[in-house]
Amino acid sequence: MSSAPYLNSHNLSTSYGSTKLFENLSFTIHPGERWGIVGPNGAGKSTLFRLIEGTQTPDSGAISIRNGLRISILSQKYKFNPEKTVETILRESLPLEYDTDYQRKVIEDEINTHSLLVEKNHDLALDEKWNERLNALQDKLLSISGAGTENIIQSALKAGNLTQIYQNKFENLSGGQQKRVQIITALLQNPQLILLDEPTNHLDVQTVDWLEELLLEVVEQGTSLFGFKNKNESTEPIAFAIISHDRALLDTLVNKILEIEAGESKQYEGNYESYSQAKLEAQIVEEKTKAKMSNLMRRELAWLRTGAKARTTKQKSRIDRAHALDKTLSTKIQKDSLAKNAEISFNALMNDEQRNADDSIIPVLRNLGEQELVNLKNVSILHPSEHKSHKNHFIFQNLNLIIKPKMRIALLGPNGCGKSTLMNMISERTQPNSGEVVYHDLVQVSHFDQQRQSLNPNDTVRTTIAPEGEYVHFGGKYLHIMSYLDRFLFYKFDANRMVSELSGGEQARLLLAKLMLEQGNLLILDEPTNDLDIPTLQVLERNLIDFQGGIIFTSHDRYFVQRVATGLLTYIGEQQKGESKVTQWLMLPDLDQALNEMDKFKEQVELKKDFVKNTNVESNQNPVTKKKKLSFKEQKEIENLEARISILESEISELNINIEHFYASSKNYNDIQKLNNELNAKQKELELSYEKWENLSMNS
Repeated sequence: MSSAPYLNSHNLSTSYGSTKLFENLSFTIHPGERWGIVGPNGAGKSTLFRLIEGTQTPDSGAISIRNGLRISILSQKYKFNPEKTVETILRESLPLEYDTDYQRKVIEDEINTHSLLVEKNHDLALDEKWNERLNALQDKLLSISGAGTENIIQSALKAGNLTQIYQNKFENLSGGQQKRVQIITALLQNPQLILLDEPTNHLDVQTVDWLEELLLEVVEQGTSLFGFKNKNESTEPIAFAIISHDRALLDTLVNKILEIEAGESKQYEGNYESYSQAKLEAQIVEEKTKAKMSNLMRRELAWLRTGAKARTTKQKSRIDRAHALDKTLSTKIQKDSLAKNAEISFNALMNDEQRNADDSIIPVLRNLGEQELVNLKNVSILHPSEHKSHKNHFIFQNLNLIIKPKMRIALLGPNGCGKSTLMNMISERTQPNSGEVVYHDLVQVSHFDQQRQSLNPNDTVRTTIAPEGEYVHFGGKYLHIMSYLDRFLFYKFDANRMVSELSGGEQARLLLAKLMLEQGNLLILDEPTNDLDIPTLQVLERNLIDFQGGIIFTSHDRYFVQRVATGLLTYIGEQQKGESKVTQWLMLPDLDQALNEMDKFKEQVELKKDFVKNTNVESNQNPVTKKKKLSFKEQKEIENLEARISILESEISELNINIEHFYASSKNYNDIQKLNNELNAKQKELELSYEKWENLSMNS
């Protein structure tokens, strides 16, 4: 690793208004280092990137960047022309120095222009300078190396999973597709240092998984990923600096952590797990130190209060030490108060009414018990974009799902697969096309929608929580609006701010505060983790795990999903069933298993396509044109495999239905695990059967 750093920041200090974001921040990025930048919202992480980019100036301190360093910056906003296609954007983002086709054309045009001179003046062929120039141009043409431009663009499209949409306009892409385009264009700059500001925000789990794999490939392959070849340049590994609240990504990818919190910055070696452990140990030491200082301060105060008559030099020195100790302790307490976390507390209640001895109606609380909060019976939902004349695309068909207290079901799948549609239906915002949704008489649904439509942008923070009066009713008592808002890190000056003025993280906290007042026993949470910082995520995570009601949620945060979910209703693709296209869903117990099943389904679909394609080709083929006549034994084996494949597909479909039924009925975990093991065995056998069939067909 080179000793010369890519970037060095020294004693950076900057403020936002009267608030000091950070002071005397210093850190250095060397080749191959992968920094994770963490801290609560508003701590100054994105500000640090703007200082590096040069779009903002620090109050004090300096940043030095190695001369000629190639930096790519992924901001949270896109700067592409929305009318341009994916392919055009990629081609225009490729620097001319790596556009080998363009370079060759420029030199070839120069050679042609140079050669035209000799046609007009034949004596030039004997001119030494003319020949030297021609030789130099030919040598320059031969020196151009690396993959051709077309190969680079095709490699970039493949790496970004953009091959199928390369002619689509940017404005017509989904959020995940737009983010993939942004990431690939950044890599096409052939950077040595990449700055990524919240790259996983608003992505689905699969796209986050793709991003992680891609960045790991970049770490391993560097500039050769798309066929780049740098001349006269020592090979140095790419460095990253990533602002992210995605703990799984930080744990896998980074090898250093820069924490910015309460105006201070600290550096840690290792990934997110190492950082968490080191931070915990540091907090323990800090608490012990503070406790010792407090005990010493009490003794010094007791001595001062004795009011000794004679104040010697030694005694005056002791007084000065006591004042210094008091100042140090006060500073520590003040800094601790700055690093405050949101207080989230969802309480599941079942409110009912009954008549008392005086025949008056009084409110009572019922036990949540094991009753069904909501029961979906044979629910089918058409794709929202379906026209009335094409009622054959189902995002859910004959779905049976029961949610009981303490069940936390995560919906897993790409953006646009129907997760939000299902949650809107359970929240009674929409109706199913067929089937029945049965609710418990006392169910109270609280819905967190990722579009935050329940927040009026023209309302203030205060009126959003308390439309009338100065108090809210929470936890069986009345709290002043400011005391309640303080739980969610809103202060006095925030109360009269408009919702439209709030950041994404502030809006998310405000919506959580609003939902907590509803005290629902069935939570519908559509991407509640978007824009939340790690401390708030951890508080929300713990509270949902302890929540006594039912939860159905989506999140792109894999760590959050793994920790919170008791089951995952997983999208695994679409199948054609007769004239209908039907989305396939599986209920699975674990995130890793869910991601594996999504990949398996893709592989099986491709194998099945080949299976059907080759079968059709073979049936329409003239026997004379076959490469080789099958032996009786081989023909029999193919027939047996085809019959076995059909049986396995039927058995796998039945097992999936049984597993979903077991989850809905809250059966014993061991019974569910047995079915999962059987399902895995059948799927493995199906894959092997496809492979055997393919090998026999290829050789025939």
